[in-house]
Amino acid sequence: MAIRVICGSCGSKIDAKDELRGQTRRCPKCRQPILIEPAAQPQAPKSQPVKAPPTAPTSAATDAAAPATEGLKMRRLRPDDLYFVVGSDKLVAYWKSGEGWMLNVGNGFSQVKRSPGLIPDLGEFVLAEGRVAQTDNGRRLKAMRFWSLTGRGVLLALGRVETEILEKAQFPTVPTGAQKRFILDQIRKLYFRDFTDDALEIVEFLTSFDSHSQSVGTFDD
Repeated sequence: MAIRVICGSCGSKIDAKDELRGQTRRCPKCRQPILIEPAAQPQAPKSQPVKAPPTAPTSAATDAAAPATEGLKMRRLRPDDLYFVVGSDKLVAYWKSGEGWMLNVGNGFSQVKRSPGLIPDLGEFVLAEGRVAQTDNGRRLKAMRFWSLTGRGVLLALGRVETEILEKAQFPTVPTGAQKRFILDQIRKLYFRDFTDDALEIVEFLTSFDSHSQSVGTFDD
């Protein structure tokens, strides 16, 4: 069986007898010594490790990377905080811890469950949330933000589970000047005037013509 060898000097391809394997002979063309060994076979390229495609982030990582818009939405009624529902021409209702939603019945406020037929059915409404915090001077108003309540019969939620109205408040909104004044008037009726002594920024907002802000002050949630 012949052995194919290649001269390292001139590149000639030579067929040598098998019994010459391991011996050195001269190239018949250039006369340079050649070791009789089979010509090296081209090696197959080494397989490269296949990189796994990047895995999708876990839900926890996705939640961490996504804007926390859901955190802006109210999830519960905090006993110490303020909540008002305002229409275009009046304060419709406010929430009173321990008694529930109090409805404007024309000559004052009454529990919604006593006058469910007086809940407005049509209109564009605003749900206002006021954050209250304990300070060295007592309980004080610290921040406010506003949510849109739209849709026929949206306020009927006031007559059902107390927190159901929060599910209707999906999007932040900008209150009108009149709505802000209704809210400030009710705050001053419900609390002593010093309740807003440390909230000059909020009072200024509620008495200004600012028509661009959806919140004022800082919320800690």
